[in-house]
Amino acid sequence: MIGKSLDKGIIKRSLNSKAFIITLLLTMGIGLAVLLAGFTLYLSGVSNQFVISTWNLANAEAAVLEQTDYRSMCDEILEVYDSISEADKADPEKEAYLSKFDHLRDERFTKVQESMHSLQNRNGPLNSFIVALDGSTDRMIYLCDADQDVETNYRPGMWEAYEHEQIETLIKGEEATEYQLQMGVDQRVQAVMTNLPRYGPRCTAAATLYKTDKYTIAVCVDEKLEPLENMSKTFLIQYIGLLIAVTLLASFIGMSLMRYAMVKPINEMAKAANEYGSDKDKQNGIKHFDDLNIHTGDELERLADTLRDMETDVEDYMDNLTKATADKERMNVELDLAARIQRGMLTDVFPPFPDRNEFDIYATMEPAREIGGDFYDMILIDDDHLAIEIADVSGKGIPAALFMMASKIMLADGTRDCLSPAEILRDINEKISAGNREEMFVTVWLAILEISTGKLTCANAGHEYPILIHADGRAELIRDKHGAVIGALEGMKYTDYEIMMQKGDRIFVYTDGVTEATSTQNELFGKDRIIKAMGTVAPEEKPGDIMKKVRDAIRDFTVDAKQFDDLTMLCMEYCGGRDEKS
Repeated sequence: MIGKSLDKGIIKRSLNSKAFIITLLLTMGIGLAVLLAGFTLYLSGVSNQFVISTWNLANAEAAVLEQTDYRSMCDEILEVYDSISEADKADPEKEAYLSKFDHLRDERFTKVQESMHSLQNRNGPLNSFIVALDGSTDRMIYLCDADQDVETNYRPGMWEAYEHEQIETLIKGEEATEYQLQMGVDQRVQAVMTNLPRYGPRCTAAATLYKTDKYTIAVCVDEKLEPLENMSKTFLIQYIGLLIAVTLLASFIGMSLMRYAMVKPINEMAKAANEYGSDKDKQNGIKHFDDLNIHTGDELERLADTLRDMETDVEDYMDNLTKATADKERMNVELDLAARIQRGMLTDVFPPFPDRNEFDIYATMEPAREIGGDFYDMILIDDDHLAIEIADVSGKGIPAALFMMASKIMLADGTRDCLSPAEILRDINEKISAGNREEMFVTVWLAILEISTGKLTCANAGHEYPILIHADGRAELIRDKHGAVIGALEGMKYTDYEIMMQKGDRIFVYTDGVTEATSTQNELFGKDRIIKAMGTVAPEEKPGDIMKKVRDAIRDFTVDAKQFDDLTMLCMEYCGGRDEKS
């Protein structure tokens, strides 16, 4: 089987390639995890640095503005803003709305703007402007833009809506991160990352100039996030390139190590197993696994040792199996011979006395095993006396068969010497009990028919009750007096009883294998089902017909349940004395 399975197996991918793929995937997985962690840390650090840089620019702008008269300008702009209705503010880019602030773009406004523009040119932020932050409406109201281009700058009074959290951060700031604390930031950082459709991704930082009851006046600085994105892309490209190189190198190294540590030993064991499987004669003394040279110091070496031991054990097993098979074959032959001998001792040709028409007899015995312990017999003692018997030996198999044959011979001899069933049973019990070291026993129902009169003299040694089927078809259970089983104790006494059989009466006897036949629901067949199976017996029904009805009922009752005991039945019909027949 091993050789066939190896020959038929198609190797779709070698262990070397699997080792390479596994190492590659493992290394890539670890590398990707490290890349993700590293990129997260890198992006966090660069982002913090970018935020600090933008926020420092905002604070620098605030310091410069302290030298200008920005405050009165801001207050006047907000005073005009507050005087305008919300309906007029709805469109912050409408000229009718913005024109209300034009008179405030005076010399003072120009000096503040030039101061901011000068600092912007020196430090290079994207844009800077003075705003009023309104936490109640989440608006950023532009007061003065450093951009001097009339077409692109934010005019006083223009406003934009922000998310509440962003406005709150620009007003109150957020706790400095650990990185920012390390960089010397010891206060709340007023900066947010935004991605407005109009401007794209950028960082906005605020430095508070002063506060009113309603507004927080701050100078804001915008920085594009493109440099941060470019730095991140560069980092990713470099890191991914390094990851690919390290992954390939680690994969080749891992593949080489696995090849010498695992693949090579496994291939050696597979080759030895293939040769072992292909060897048709396992008893030729060749040791296929002895040549394995595996010293890995791990489970593979232990597996090689196990295979060597297995080969030795299999050879020993094959030797023992060969011997056991021979012994079993011999035993089967002997059992078959014993079964044939046993069957030969039981009458199987019916009618057994074809020249006698005063009675009709039929009997069957179905052993639960190859040979059984039940038996029956019918003996024509003389011209006017017929002995019939049925018996059940305790146990199964060969011991029961030997005990059965000895009991049958003794019963046959006893019936030829005596016409009293009780005396015959007593005599046999004495003989068997005297030398019964194995404590086996046999139940017997024995009867002697006086053919001329129909008188049936019976005795029962622990056997099942007989059933009398009257000529009119009625079945009656004869609850006779039981004596002790044969072989149990010496000195037992048995009692004869008589049944006067009329012409057409039938006597039906059986062993406990019939009553104890078991269904798949563990129910017993019992005596009542025997009588029910017989039904009303018609006069033309022969003993063989009656027994067939009972056997069919048992088969329907047990279905597929296993037969645990021998099934033995005997039926005799009294057809009348010789004078009546003539």
